[in-house]
Amino acid sequence: MSNKLFIPGPTEVRKEILTELSNPQIGHRTGEFRELFRSLKPGLREIFGTQGDVLISTSSGSGFWEASIRSCVNNNVLHAVNGAFSKKWSELSEQCGKEAAKIEFEPGKAVKAEEIDTVLADRNFEAFCMVHNETSTGTASDLEAVSKVMKNHPNTLWIVDAVSSAGGMKIDTDNLGIDIALASGQKALAIPPGIAFAFVSEKAYKKAETVKGRGYYFDLLKLKKMYDKDMTPYTPSIPHLYALKKQMARIKEEGLENRFNRHKEMASYTRGWVKKNGFEMFSEENCHSDTISCVLNTKNIDFNNIKKEMAQIGYSIDSGYGKMNEKLVEEGKKTTFRIAHMGDLTLEEVKELTKQLENYF
Repeated sequence: MSNKLFIPGPTEVRKEILTELSNPQIGHRTGEFRELFRSLKPGLREIFGTQGDVLISTSSGSGFWEASIRSCVNNNVLHAVNGAFSKKWSELSEQCGKEAAKIEFEPGKAVKAEEIDTVLADRNFEAFCMVHNETSTGTASDLEAVSKVMKNHPNTLWIVDAVSSAGGMKIDTDNLGIDIALASGQKALAIPPGIAFAFVSEKAYKKAETVKGRGYYFDLLKLKKMYDKDMTPYTPSIPHLYALKKQMARIKEEGLENRFNRHKEMASYTRGWVKKNGFEMFSEENCHSDTISCVLNTKNIDFNNIKKEMAQIGYSIDSGYGKMNEKLVEEGKKTTFRIAHMGDLTLEEVKELTKQLENYF
C-alpha cells in the first residue's frame, strides 16, 4: 500500500497525472515535441504571473539556483538567509566561486524589506537572492514589500526562489519586477520530481550576456535560444512534460484563483487546529505559509515515533526539518513538526490527517 503524502515534497500526485508518464516516447527534435512544448507556455505564464518566458529544465529547482548564479553573477551576490534552503542557496553561490554576502534572519522570521534596502544602499551587488516561502520553517516573506525597495536598486537583479509557493500562492512576477523566479514541479504544482521552471526577465538575459563561464546545462542563454524554438538544448524528460500538460489542464479547470483560495483554506484550518490542540506556529505571525505549516512542538511529543506509526496506517508525515530540529535541541529549545497542505490536497484530506494525529495526544 502506498502512503498518502503530507510531506513538504514530493507532494501527493494524482493517478491521472502519474498515468501521463507512461505515454509513448517521441523524439525531442520533432514537430510533435515542439507542439507539446509550446502548449505548456500559456499555463506556466499564468502561474508565474507573467507575459514573459518561463524556461523548463529537467532538474530540481536547485538547478535554477545554479543557473541564476552562473548566468547572472560575475562576482558578488547578496543572499537573504532565513532558513535551511536559503542558506543552501548562499552556499551554492560560494561553491560557484562568487562572493556571497549574507543578511541573516532568525529561522521562522520573514525577510525584512527595510533591512535589504539598507544593505543594498551601502554596497553595490549584482543580484539579490531570497526564498519566498522557506519550506524548512513555513515562513512566507512579503514580496510586495521587497518589490518596493528593489525599485531603489535598479542595477541589482532580484532573484526569487518560489519552489514551494508557485502554483499554491500568488506570484505576480511582472508587476513585482522580479528578474528570475524559479520553482520545482514536486511541490504545489503536484507533479513528480525531476522538472523545474524559471521565469527570466529581459534584464536578466542582458546581464547574462556579460557573464563568462555560464556553463552548458544551466546556461540561461542556451535555454532561451531553444525555448524560442519550442525546444530545449538537451534531451528533456518527455514524460514529465506530458504530466505537466495534464496538470496545466487540471489547474485551468479548477481556476488559478480557486487553487490559491483552496490553499488558503487548508492553511487557515491547519493554523486553527494547531491552536486548538495546544501547539504554536513556528513561523512569525502574519508570515505563515499557505502551503506548509511549521509547528512548534510545545507538548514535547515524539513525532519521530508518530511518523513511523502513521506510515503503518497509510500516511507519510514530516517530523520537522532535521538539521534545524537538531540545532533547536542543542539550544535547549522546542523542536518542530510540519504539516504540508499543498498541491492537489483538499481540505477534507487535511482534516482526515489531523484527526488521525489527534490519536497521539
